[in-house]
Amino acid sequence: MSYRVIAFSMAQVRQGALGFQRDLTAVLRERPEIKVYSASPFDLDERRRVKERFGGDIVYFLNHAACEECARAGVNLHFLAEVSEDELPRRRTLVIGMPERAL
Repeated sequence: MSYRVIAFSMAQVRQGALGFQRDLTAVLRERPEIKVYSASPFDLDERRRVKERFGGDIVYFLNHAACEECARAGVNLHFLAEVSEDELPRRRTLVIGMPERAL
């Protein structure tokens, strides 16, 4: 599975760049496969690596379902790259999505 990468500066965040989160959160019941990750806030080295690789202060990784829903809602995001699941931060936080249930 691949993920598309977006990055925002703190100035963009202050100007409302994270508004797309409301759109995705609103449809989670209908689209539980939506997943958006970021590097864990507790792993400063990983956050630094992600910032150096992609730029921006806030970096998110959106799966295909999240990208589809953003496009459907008319949310225009500037994707920087596409990465494989293996390239996601080792320690990551689920920002938007339903947690996987343990069996």
